[in-house]
Amino acid sequence: MGALADYLPASEKGQSVLTLNDESTIADLLSHLKIKRRVSVAVNGDEEKGLEYNLSDGDDVLIFTVISGG
Repeated sequence: MGALADYLPASEKGQSVLTLNDESTIADLLSHLKIKRRVSVAVNGDEEKGLEYNLSDGDDVLIFTVISGG
């Protein structure tokens, strides 16, 4: 869970079901959650999707913080 769990109610324990407008994008989702940090997003277990990817009803969205180092 980590730091991104802070964007959801404590009772959600890192998971939540959200209702968005039709044709919402990943950018819309991140804005709705007020996430401004750099993240990586996977949809329905598929590889990373871009911010303009259109979400569909029932999509399973995973949001990961981006880390780097060496």
